[in-house]
Amino acid sequence: MKSYAVFYLLLSVISTAISWPVQGTYYIPPGATCQDYMVPVTTTSDNYPWVAPKWSDDYGFIDFVSVASSRTNDDIPSPIGAPVSQTANYTIGATFCTPNTAGANAGKVLLATHGLAFDRSYWNPSYKPEQYNFVQYAINQGYSVFFYDRLGVGVSTKVSGFENQLNIQTSVLSSLIASLRLGHYTLLASAPTSITLVGHSFGSILTNSLVAAEPTAVDAAIMTGYGFLGSDDRLALQGFGPRVANLQSPKFSAFDAGYITTRDVISNINNFFKAPAYEHDVAAFSEATKQPFAVSELVSSAQPLLKINATEFKGPAMVVSGEFDYIVCGGYCPNELGPSFNPLFTGAKNFETYVQPASGHGTNFATNATGFYGVIFEYLGRNGI
Repeated sequence: MKSYAVFYLLLSVISTAISWPVQGTYYIPPGATCQDYMVPVTTTSDNYPWVAPKWSDDYGFIDFVSVASSRTNDDIPSPIGAPVSQTANYTIGATFCTPNTAGANAGKVLLATHGLAFDRSYWNPSYKPEQYNFVQYAINQGYSVFFYDRLGVGVSTKVSGFENQLNIQTSVLSSLIASLRLGHYTLLASAPTSITLVGHSFGSILTNSLVAAEPTAVDAAIMTGYGFLGSDDRLALQGFGPRVANLQSPKFSAFDAGYITTRDVISNINNFFKAPAYEHDVAAFSEATKQPFAVSELVSSAQPLLKINATEFKGPAMVVSGEFDYIVCGGYCPNELGPSFNPLFTGAKNFETYVQPASGHGTNFATNATGFYGVIFEYLGRNGI
């Protein structure tokens, strides 16, 4: 089994003691008009079948974790088999928001993909939106935003956690782009003038995968919470203390045993936040609104399986991570992003990396999140997007 890079274990956690308003579509940013959609998509992708024994409880899952986290795991048979081409139909829950007063940027659509352990509310949280809401910030800059629940979570189609994986998710993203290019599922009078992919963590892997596979599909790419220099993956698998999600909470009862989650808010803080640049309440909010994630998403994202060489992509591209991102940089990102990503984006227009001071992995929930948002929109404006 190839080692699983730590940053693919992208986690937030749930609080059973605190009840928060759930999911971003219940919050509409001031000055915006928003519309929810259920988008049918057809995917065709080369998928890795799960060939290892499937567990039904935490005992079986922890046996898998103990093997996967062993320092001898390079000698262990892979839990997945050779890829098989498959076609499937799904439905994706999504929201489109656009400024009430359309300006020059309203036709510029940001297509946002969240990471593991979240749903689309990551981009549009109801908690202190003036401080942590990316969609609201984008609306204030005059942009439109399309954000969606990735396959398997939120109101999107549920699939087995032993099947849900990177290549399927990349094909879903491709289908969404094609629909937006035709002007579907927007509130715009005509087709978008540009489409920029914005991802966080696993969503950034999907963004990178998409522009590598289809370099002319979008106009720009912003990848946040992304990197290849994480802490030792074996320690991460053990340290996160993952559990079978449907045994942790009744609200996860619709998920099979291939979906996993983490234990508590302290695990969340340890991996997503960095003192003093976070609030305890926002950590509790991310815990209360978390979603489980598929074990096959983790396995299919192991670096030997990734196809992320995006040298043919010609648009602006940017990678952003927090200064103290434990998941992608082992706790310290300065001087680490450029050497990893420069070879992958040699054809991009004005490729840049940026490290957000004081932030951990959950950049959208750092106390200085609006500063990081500002860097992204300054970069887009400077590059004509």
